[in-house]
Amino acid sequence: MPTLAAAKTSNAGYCPSYLPVAVIFGGTSGIGQAITQTLAEYLKGRVHIVIVARNKVAADNIIASLPKPADSEAAGSKYEFMACDVTLMKGVHAACRELSERLPKINFLVLSAGVFAFTGREETEEGIDKKMASRYYSRWAIINGLLPSLRKAKEAGEDASVLSILGAGMGPEVDLKDLGLKKGYLRGIAG
Repeated sequence: MPTLAAAKTSNAGYCPSYLPVAVIFGGTSGIGQAITQTLAEYLKGRVHIVIVARNKVAADNIIASLPKPADSEAAGSKYEFMACDVTLMKGVHAACRELSERLPKINFLVLSAGVFAFTGREETEEGIDKKMASRYYSRWAIINGLLPSLRKAKEAGEDASVLSILGAGMGPEVDLKDLGLKKGYLRGIAG
């Protein structure tokens, strides 16, 4: 497993010859926001990022803070917001249809949207528990709905990746000197 420094160096050197398209569900807070900001920073604004979330005000503030591309070769670079509540499957399916129609491809699909609740089962208007909808059903529906767009990127010889973040911060503190869990395997997986 590479060190954190090696990963940061590799990320800093990432400069694809094509314009990457990233779709980030849950990009207005937490890890999704950090991924949005880091990707825009490393690519120096030479990227098309779609933030898919509920909070337009938060998305607009994040978008305003992102770097703009410096070169004229960055045609197509942009940041945009798409409203979607991942607890409603009809909204997830509609968002996937629109993204598939509008985007020529997707290189990076990030799934970090979620809901925070201390209560038990809370049903949506579709009869699905909100936590189950955001943590499981929506993720399957999003990947299934956008898989053709990911395949288009792959078929063009470009990167095509999906990152699903679930339950971040729920385990023990990460030992950055033992990311491969060579020293603390049981502690790392058992929590």
